[in-house]
Parts: sequence; C-alpha cells; structure tokens
Amino acid sequence: MEIRKADKSDIEGIVNVYRVCFPRELKHQLWIEASFHSYPRGIYYVISDEERICGYILWCVKNGFREKTIIELEQIGVHPDSAGRGLGKKLIETSVRQFKDHLGSLGHAVGAILVTTSEGNYAEHLYQSALGVSRAAVIQGYGSGSEVILYNNHLS
Repeated sequence: MEIRKADKSDIEGIVNVYRVCFPRELKHQLWIEASFHSYPRGIYYVISDEERICGYILWCVKNGFREKTIIELEQIGVHPDSAGRGLGKKLIETSVRQFKDHLGSLGHAVGAILVTTSEGNYAEHLYQSALGVSRAAVIQGYGSGSEVILYNNHLS
C-alpha cells in the first residue's frame, strides 16, 4: 500500500470512496473538487494498492497560517472493501507527518490537532490512539446526532 499526496487524477477515486463512506452526503464530486482546490491550506492524501484508491484523508489548516497553527483532520474514508486491515490508522499516522512537513516547508509549525466525529463512532478511539487527541467538547444536536470535538495541543 502506498500513501501519497493526491493529485488531480485521484479525484475520481476519492469521490468513489467518499460516495460509499458517506452516502447521505450530496454532490460528492463538487465537494471533493472544492476541497481539493483549497491547497496549500488543505491537502488530500490517498492510500492505494496497485488497482485503486482504497482510502483518503483531508488535512486542513484550521486557524490561518500562524507560527504554530492548528490542523484539522477534516475527513477520512476507507472503502468498506478495504476496511479492517489497519489502513485508516496507517493513513492517519503517515499523512499527518506529511502534512506537518508541508507546513514546515511554508515556515509554520503545528501547535495543535483537531478532529471531530459523531458521538458513538468507533473512529473516536482510532483518533485518540493515532493522534493523542482527547475529548474537548460535545455539540448536542449537530447534524444527525451529537458531534465530539477531539483536541491535542500538547504536541512535541
């Protein structure tokens, strides 16, 4: 499995994973293309085998380009056909280093990491173990339920 920064030719593969992972969302292509064009603020990374994109992650700068900025894991998806193989954790751990390097090349350090997820989502434990985040707040009635805000501002 290869993890790398996505390029324009990966948009269709990212959309395919997004569509399967988030079926209630609308206009998948439009969302991915708009987010893709947020560079250098946001970058998609993909994990792929020799045949197709198995998953993607979108990292974004949350609070502007500062000396120490906050980054957000805005979205991650692993195709159900590839789930259960540890690809999500591998994608998170590898891509966060790549995104930190990207920001470093622009002259910025990462001071904190933010990620949100639906309350009760198994991914909360994944984020805690992979990123060292912990619960900072819960927003009741967010979307279809409650949203958990996870945060880590004790980065070394």
